[in-house]
This record gives sequence, C-alpha cells and structure tokens, in this order.
Amino acid sequence: MITLNELSHPIVIAILALALFVYYRLVYAFIARKQVCCCGLGFWQQSLNLCICALPLLGLLGTIMGLLDAFVAMSYGETMGFGNSLTAGISDALFTTQLGLLLAVPAWILYSLVNRSLNEVERHAS
Repeated sequence: MITLNELSHPIVIAILALALFVYYRLVYAFIARKQVCCCGLGFWQQSLNLCICALPLLGLLGTIMGLLDAFVAMSYGETMGFGNSLTAGISDALFTTQLGLLLAVPAWILYSLVNRSLNEVERHAS
C-alpha cells in the first residue's frame, strides 16, 4: 500500500513530474501522427528519449537515498521494527526503483511505437 509519506518524497515527485511530461508528449504525438506537421515531435525526439532514460536513473537515485537513510538508522542502533527510520529507508529505496522502472518501460514501448509510426507517415508523404 502506498502511503502519503512515500508520495511526498522529492525523488518520487521528480519521477512523476518527468513521467507526466513524457507521457503527455508521447500521447499527443501518437494522436497527431497523421497530421502534416506531426506536432513537432522531431524536435522532441532526442529530448524525450533522454527523459525516458532518466526515469530509472531517478529511481536509482531514490534507492541510494533510501539506503543511506537505512544505514544512518542502523548506525543509531535501530532494529527492523515497524514505523522506524530503518524500515522507512528500505521502503523508499524499493518504491523509487519500482516507480522509475514501472514508468520507463511502457514509455520506451510507446516511444518506439510513435517513432515507427512517424517514419511510416514520412515514407508515405515522400
């Protein structure tokens, strides 16, 4: 179960904001792919690919931050009980990794689909 505390983590907010931008541009390009100008996706292609690649890396950054929190809690002598810093750090670490991958993999598939579709439209136009 996802808690409000996990959603307020800065890395989670960054992952969700970046994914929202990526999916907005990809869905818009997919819908408008048959139009002549194709909504300027050519300009955004490299940027979108870079943003999609950044999603799992942000998840990895969240993993490192969560593990650092867990190690700090262990250095203070906390054990594996519920509601303490150690379990919260491990939970953040796993959640950000999962979120980054969960949002990146479908984005790569949609990006590939949009790219292929745009190439077909360009081939038929010339």
